[in-house]
Amino acid sequence: RGCSPRKGGSRACACTRVGEAMPPKESGHVSNWNHPRPGKKNSEGFGFVRVDGDRGESAGDLFLYADSIKDSKLRSEAKIFGLKNGTRIRFDIQDAASSRRSCLAVNVEPEGSGGSGRDGGGGGGGGGKAEVAAADGSNGPMGGIEAPPAEPPAAPEAAASLWSVLEGGAPSFASLGQDLEALQAAGRTLSETASAGRRLIFVAMARLHRSDLAGARAVLADAEARASPQAAAGPELWADRELRLRICDMGGFSHFAQAVVACRGFLSFLEHGVLTPEMPEQLRIGIEDVDDERYLIGTIDAARELERFAVNRGKVLDLRSIQICLGAVQSLEQALMQFDFRNSEVRRRFDGIKYAVKKLETLAYEVDLAKKRAAAASGAAVDGQTEEPPAKRAKVEGEATAIDIKILQGIKERYDHFDSLREQTYKRSRDVLKNAKNAIFALQRDDFKKADTMLSQCAKDAGSIFKEIIARSPSLRSGAFGAALEELVEALGYRAFRREKRLLGRSDLQEASGLPFSFTLPEYLGGVMDLTGEVGRLAVRSASRGRAACGDVERCLACVDTVYSGLQELPHLPATLGKKMATLKVTLTKIEGILYELALLSQGGLSVRAPAPGADPDWQQGGGKGDGKGGDGDDDA
Repeated sequence: RGCSPRKGGSRACACTRVGEAMPPKESGHVSNWNHPRPGKKNSEGFGFVRVDGDRGESAGDLFLYADSIKDSKLRSEAKIFGLKNGTRIRFDIQDAASSRRSCLAVNVEPEGSGGSGRDGGGGGGGGGKAEVAAADGSNGPMGGIEAPPAEPPAAPEAAASLWSVLEGGAPSFASLGQDLEALQAAGRTLSETASAGRRLIFVAMARLHRSDLAGARAVLADAEARASPQAAAGPELWADRELRLRICDMGGFSHFAQAVVACRGFLSFLEHGVLTPEMPEQLRIGIEDVDDERYLIGTIDAARELERFAVNRGKVLDLRSIQICLGAVQSLEQALMQFDFRNSEVRRRFDGIKYAVKKLETLAYEVDLAKKRAAAASGAAVDGQTEEPPAKRAKVEGEATAIDIKILQGIKERYDHFDSLREQTYKRSRDVLKNAKNAIFALQRDDFKKADTMLSQCAKDAGSIFKEIIARSPSLRSGAFGAALEELVEALGYRAFRREKRLLGRSDLQEASGLPFSFTLPEYLGGVMDLTGEVGRLAVRSASRGRAACGDVERCLACVDTVYSGLQELPHLPATLGKKMATLKVTLTKIEGILYELALLSQGGLSVRAPAPGADPDWQQGGGKGDGKGGDGDDDA
């Protein structure tokens, strides 16, 4: 906007004073600030400044650009955040370049910076006040904020009072925390030993590539003696095969076992030409499908080590060694192609075998060609030309082969059997999951008889699946069967909450299930966390009854808050349950909001009753026929 003359026409606007040799500092405040356009290069923010003493509609504002600010701190603030309306500043006024432009505020400093002689002495009372304001911290973008005095509010509702509405009180999560701590301690111990063992395996592998077989064998033996999952878990935890599997997963024992198998396979190949030695017993955890997968991955890693070995042998044109490596890897590839790998780590590692074969084929071709070129140049016979390639020699009865077909055949048979069990588990677990969900739907409709029937069927089906499949293959429990058991925990907990008005602990829920096996800790926690969602839906439906639902909604809040508070006390949550915490907190805050709305209704200040037919609408305003006798509004007034 352009400058306008002052009232009365006695003199021009304040910008005419810039013609003086030593223009005095003016004071004013920022009246508006515009941020730069997003995405536009070299764009800066600008604002308008109102000079002190200018009043009324005829008063003109000055343009203020961020680069015109002399004070570095204030300039950075203007460019990043913009200046707040009302910010006090001191400045010089620069004449407009033309009549169509406005005057500019330049050499801008925050008021009270002490840069001008007008800040002190005689007529500088205003400057003195600015210095006092700056000393008090009131100058700047926070200057206009008035904070109330500190005063503590009322204490939140105690947990004991909130949870008292649950029958039998709130269950304790302390024992669950102890179980988690025991698992975490065992996993941490195994992780430390397995990590140290893997570092030794890397040392052994490096020695093998430098032909130090004796040194590699000694380091390998030291590594195998370090990591013992049975010693880390202890006899009590190791006796439970499911906990045994969890501890090995937490401790990263799989990576250690695979590294040992790879190192042993490479060592065996260098000494005897056999890529698939027997798996050491100390690496087995007693779960066949897990042990077999670790062996296959380790063997594939050993085959990938032959690539580096072959490259180093190619430097000396050792065609025979390269052909031996190629024959072993090709045989391994043919054997693994007989497996029907599902989408797992073994499948992803198996995809690398074809690259190893291609690399070795290229090396064999290039080295063979180099040897022929060298022989042609010297006129001599090619070394090894009369020898038959190692892969095509006639096999001798009882002679060892590059890969042990019997070992791989046994793994194939066990793998196929495990795959069939896996498919059965998926199909039969769907029935358990479906019946548990239908039981929850029946409980929502208060059909307790149907819910009990379905829960009994769930327990029967789950027991048969565990006895026939899971007991032999614990690794199958974490998939579809574990999800079905979580749903069963949710249904059992919801039935107890609806019928008995209480939240079941782990032992009580186990007894109510009638299952011949125990729920794992992740299954119980996952089911209880899902239970809070059903309780939240119950609270929403109950709130439709109005004030009469306060007790039911308070009980729902106590249930959800018990679960939320109990989970906060645990040292950590199983990996698959962390994402459920956000949903649980949303449910908790939603129920608290419902109770707040019901509290407003219960104060009697709101009326939800419709006026009686024929009632005078002016009755409550005191006009017309307002004699106090019309309608039935006296009940709600």
